[in-house]
Amino acid sequence: MRIGTWNVEYAAGSDKNSRRRAVLQEHDCDVWVLTETHDELTPSEGHAGVHSAQRPTGRLGGRWTSIWTRYPVVQQLDVVDPRRTVAAIVEAPTGLLIVFGTVMPWASDRGDADPGTPVRGWSELHRVVLQQGQEWAALRQRYPAADLCVAGDLNMNLGGKHYYGTAQSRRLLREAMAACGLFCATETERVPAGRLAHPPIDHVLLPMAWEPRAEVAAAWEGKTGPDPRLSDHSGLAVEVDLTAAPSPS
Repeated sequence: MRIGTWNVEYAAGSDKNSRRRAVLQEHDCDVWVLTETHDELTPSEGHAGVHSAQRPTGRLGGRWTSIWTRYPVVQQLDVVDPRRTVAAIVEAPTGLLIVFGTVMPWASDRGDADPGTPVRGWSELHRVVLQQGQEWAALRQRYPAADLCVAGDLNMNLGGKHYYGTAQSRRLLREAMAACGLFCATETERVPAGRLAHPPIDHVLLPMAWEPRAEVAAAWEGKTGPDPRLSDHSGLAVEVDLTAAPSPS
């Protein structure tokens, strides 16, 4: 089973979308969480989409987050913030799986603050990490038979040297992960050396019991060499070995 995430910079340009789609098909994930995306960018005809609310990007179809999955969608779930996030229960080979896709705030994100109101840098990220961590825990409690996967643009690196985010945001995220029994499958040290110029800030969080069976199968830059830039973010795909014996929970 492969789960991938990529921020595709609102998927602008038909030629670039052909190139983006080729990248998605090359890495062939069963579940994609695409962020800063657009309805025009579909991984394949075999993937069904579940989307966050429309974003006013000036082009109908823009979304902060979309889930694309080959697995049957059992139910789209209500979320606290339907602009940033989307969640669905899918029927994965491992059983029921809640996929929670998100774009967390960046350094200067003001959230819903009035234009004249001063907003401290990163404060919106700290607020949203706490809010989403509580939401993940509530989903775990509401659907105890389902595993949980959180993926998307978390706007912070985990592991390695500091690149983006804050010490507080990393601490809050790790506390939320621990409370929900999750680990980060895309932690800097888990990404094969030399694949990315910088530690990833887009991540896939998976159940702790899957940790011995999960590895980063692919990691790619949004721009390489003279080719057109497809994104200002790198992308990642995580593979879970379904043939290995699960760890005791």
